[in-house]
Amino acid sequence: MSAKGTREAFLERYHTLKGREETVDPRRRAVMFESFRRTLGPWLPQDKNAAILDVGCGEGVFLSFLENLGYTNLHGFDYSPENVELCREQGLKFVGRHDALRMREYDLPQGYDAIFALDLIEHLPKDSAVPFLQQMRSRLAPGGYVVLQTPNMACVYGLFHRYDDLSHEYCLTEGSARGLLTTAGFEVLTVEIRPQWNATTWLGWLREVYLRILHTAVWLADNAPRPRIPTKNLLIRAYL
Repeated sequence: MSAKGTREAFLERYHTLKGREETVDPRRRAVMFESFRRTLGPWLPQDKNAAILDVGCGEGVFLSFLENLGYTNLHGFDYSPENVELCREQGLKFVGRHDALRMREYDLPQGYDAIFALDLIEHLPKDSAVPFLQQMRSRLAPGGYVVLQTPNMACVYGLFHRYDDLSHEYCLTEGSARGLLTTAGFEVLTVEIRPQWNATTWLGWLREVYLRILHTAVWLADNAPRPRIPTKNLLIRAYL
């Protein structure tokens, strides 16, 4: 039997190895729900029966958030058996184990109105990113869209988040993210990229103000066109 590679071995026990116990703590989940309302609330389908898929759903916090809002047609999978078990312990019995790089084989005949892949694409080999996005695009219903969240390498502390996770393969900026989506077949005008401002407390809001100032000051040193988005993560939406 061949030994598992670093990435595969790490992802199988991602929750434990990253020390992510806070994601299953009820108080922490409540804070995360408030953050989702601010960051992703405007991008949620209006129809509570819309078919929504969460690819690489982790411990299921986003799916639990959607359930809490009354969405009824939810689907999700994750590569990590540990994460799948955590999802089921949280009551998300529909979550299964599946490889994001084999999305076309995911067992659901209908198209999705929205597909979310939050904090996922940076974990995929770069050469697999375009095929992955093409598979997501092929599973959309007419008028459907994909939403990605991924580290922003134009953030002043982006390098820390790039290398602080052993399973990160590469990361993006606004420009390279747009290039990736268009390479995968999305039209330029259907791609929207915006900052992930996610503070829910007064201290968080102060940090956001500080980050805006710091981003502007740091990028004054570069004579090239400066990136607009200072946040740790990028939020990306692309329509079929």
